[in-house]
Order: sequence, then C-alpha cells, then structure tokens
Amino acid sequence: MTVNFFTTTFGILTRSVKLAVGLVPLLGFVLQLHARDTYYALLNLALFWRPRRPGNVIAQGKPGFGGIWPEYRAPSASDSRSPCPGLNALANHGILPRDGKKLTYKQMSHAIQYAYNLSPALGDQLTSSAYLLDQGRGWINLHDLNTLNIIQHDASFTRPDIAFCPDQSYPHAELVDRLLKCSSDGTVLTLEDWAYYSGLRRAECKASNGQYSMTYSFIHKFFGSGNAALLYSIFGGKVNDLETFLKEERIPEGWEPSNREPFGHTIIQAQKTSLEIEFNVNENQALRPGDSLLDQAKPNYGAVGKLISV
Repeated sequence: MTVNFFTTTFGILTRSVKLAVGLVPLLGFVLQLHARDTYYALLNLALFWRPRRPGNVIAQGKPGFGGIWPEYRAPSASDSRSPCPGLNALANHGILPRDGKKLTYKQMSHAIQYAYNLSPALGDQLTSSAYLLDQGRGWINLHDLNTLNIIQHDASFTRPDIAFCPDQSYPHAELVDRLLKCSSDGTVLTLEDWAYYSGLRRAECKASNGQYSMTYSFIHKFFGSGNAALLYSIFGGKVNDLETFLKEERIPEGWEPSNREPFGHTIIQAQKTSLEIEFNVNENQALRPGDSLLDQAKPNYGAVGKLISV
C-alpha cells in the first residue's frame, strides 16, 4: 500500500466518521440517563415528606430487609475482587456471585440499587464505566476493575497507588485507620473531614509516586470525591459502620442505608455532594496535629487477608 497525502487524508476522514458514529449511542445513553435521573429526583422532591422508614429502607424481599443480610464469607484466593468496597461487600455476602466472576451490568446495577438505596439511574451510571473493560463479552470479573483510571484511581482512601500495589483487590488497614482518625469528633466523618483526607492523600501520593495520574485530571479527582460523597450519604459518615465496611468489606449486622429517599439516592444528589467535597480539597493545606505525608515507596501496608509488599 502506498502512503501519501491522499491515503492519509482518507484514513483521517474514515476514523473521524467511525468516532462520530460511535459517540451517538454514548450521547444517547447520557441523555436518557439524566432524563431518568431527573424523573426520580422530582419524585423524591414531591414525596420528601414520606422518606423510607427505619427498618424499611431496603425493599421487602430484598437482601438486607430489616437489617438482615446474607452470610458474610471472606473471599478465597480464587475469588475475583475489585478496588470497589461496595461491589466486594455484595460478593462477600453472596448478593453478587461469591466468586466475583462473569458479572453482567444489570446484575451489578440492580444489586447496588437495592443494597444501598440508589436510584436506578445512579446504579446504571456507577456500573457503566465497566463497559470499557468487557471486550464485547457483556460481563466482567471484579478483578478487571483493577485497571487504572476506570474505577481504580490514585490517591484512594483504602488502597496504595497501583504503582506500588498492582493488586488492588484488598483494602489496606493502615489507610482505612488514617481515614477514620480524620473524624473531628471520633464518631462521624463530616464533609470537611472527607475533603481534608482527600487533600492529604493527593499530596502524599503526588509527592511519592512518579506515575501519579491525577495532577491534571479533574475527572478522576471528581470521581474520587464521588466515592467520598457516596460513603458520606449511604453511611451517614458513621465511623463504626465505615470501619467494618472498609476494612472487612462486610456489611455491619443490622445495618441499613442512611439515605432514605423513596426512589433512591439520585445522580443529582451525588454530584452535589461530590462538588461540595471536591471544591474544598486543598493539597497544600496545613496538616492536623499528628498527621504527616506518607512515603508510599517505603512502608509495607498490612492488607486485610494478606500482606502486600510495596
């Protein structure tokens, strides 16, 4: 094949057309997702005076109704797990397949909707990024989500950066403890506490990780703040519940979501809280007494279930 101006121009035009065609279904997905979310947000607004009652936040007949959750089993060496505590916990309780393999998007979306009282639109949004990993199969294994900057991201609250810890399947107790100690009153992590710990983690990861990927990426910073926003809303920031959930990836006995919207927590609500956290993150903040920036290149992190050397 001859390479010249005309073949190059033809190649550019062909790929541009393919890109435009490929973006059409993505745009359609985004539009319908936000239209649906607006619908659920308006229903929540109309019925704000009828939140779900304590003991009935989880729908009757669904796992977790009345605070009764299926048996927890720690994952075996052959089970597939991800950087996401929310998905891992559902697999550990058998709400998702315990081996964490061949999960469809509908399975994952429905599971997180009912377990964490999320709107169907938010459930679909949170699982949609996994489409980038399925290679046309229609399913993924949880371990596939270890890929950098899909769901996994640097400056995680519970995992060292992937440059130092390639297997992001397990939480690291030291990082979880540091997060929980940021609670200003020892019982609840406030929005201010989440913003503070986000700034601390970003500063220390940027300083010690030569492959740090979030310096100029607002999308991934916003995604990290989104994780904080969901933990704040779903758990009410309660330290005791978060310790169990983040360290063991286990749902506490008798627990139910703190968010009690009749049609589930919406994208609009999650984005509002995410922005409140993100725009209060300061990587150059004065550290609280007793805090210091951790050099990821030096310590060994004790992971729940196994020790990972970094």
